[in-house]
Amino acid sequence: MSEKGKEDQRLAATRRYLNFHINREKELEDITMLASTICQAPIALITLMDEDVQFINAQTGADIREMPRKTSFCTHAIEQDTIMEVKDASLDIRFADAPVVANDPHIRFYASANLRSYDGYNVGTLCVYDVSPKILTEQQKQQLEVLAKQVSHIMELDRTLKQLQAQNDILREIAWVQSHELRSPVSAIIGLVAAFKENDYAVDKEYFLLLEEATIQLDEKIRMIVDKTNSI
Repeated sequence: MSEKGKEDQRLAATRRYLNFHINREKELEDITMLASTICQAPIALITLMDEDVQFINAQTGADIREMPRKTSFCTHAIEQDTIMEVKDASLDIRFADAPVVANDPHIRFYASANLRSYDGYNVGTLCVYDVSPKILTEQQKQQLEVLAKQVSHIMELDRTLKQLQAQNDILREIAWVQSHELRSPVSAIIGLVAAFKENDYAVDKEYFLLLEEATIQLDEKIRMIVDKTNSI
């Protein structure tokens, strides 16, 4: 598969998690607080990497909801499957001229563990920043990875629950169609058949046209149910 094809699939995976349920944001904020404490870094973020924007789903030590992808540390992080660590960004040619490095808040240290979708795509990061250069211990790196996995599990649970809710909504709609909208054409057909019998099946053409119309309506309702069932 081409690099563009892989990125398109990664973006599709990312967008499954963009509309994160507000009731779970507190769980993510708690994890950023833990990451900040464990790594002894004042800033911790949970990010999702869309095509041009890095969205911030939770944070500690910062107040930002998004940033351009092209100047972000995390756009490099999702290209690898291991912990990414930048000990001093001012000495790294990839980041030395980045706005957050060259200007306030003069970021120096960065480390992140990737958030992976259930189908294996790096959709974002759990990352920490500091204004002073530093190096994480192996234990800190391991704990950062554990926390990132926990974030991935929470986000996947949220996505699954929303999917189940959508399926339940469709099932309720199907049940409503079955109990209400099917009743009208079925009743019409039954009534017309009864009329045919009463007249010993010698009826005007008008009755046959009404039967045809009711049959078409019934077919449309059945097709709608089938289409909705296939979308579950």
